[in-house]
Amino acid sequence: MPLVTPGDSALRRLRRTVRETAPRPVGRRHAILSFTGGLVLLASPRFAAEVLAGPVLTPVRCPETECGYLYDPSFGDPDGGIPPGIAFENLPDDWECPECGTPKALW
Repeated sequence: MPLVTPGDSALRRLRRTVRETAPRPVGRRHAILSFTGGLVLLASPRFAAEVLAGPVLTPVRCPETECGYLYDPSFGDPDGGIPPGIAFENLPDDWECPECGTPKALW
């Protein structure tokens, strides 16, 4: 005779405990993202299209031939208080070249 019968409350408690402590099934997407730490998103075509659709920040060279200063929006102008990510068009009107002092209006 079995020690635990199907109608026994101990068997019900055991099944409930196993059900509550068993690992939950995980979806494929969740498993991949948790395994790679989300790096898969960087390689996905949809993500790449969203990133590439953003504004293109192009560097601008100072018109003075002797100067040769290059304003690069990815670096900004830390000495002039301009943070990275500011396009040349969005610089303040009173901004000047940090090397030669040429005003923005002449660029």
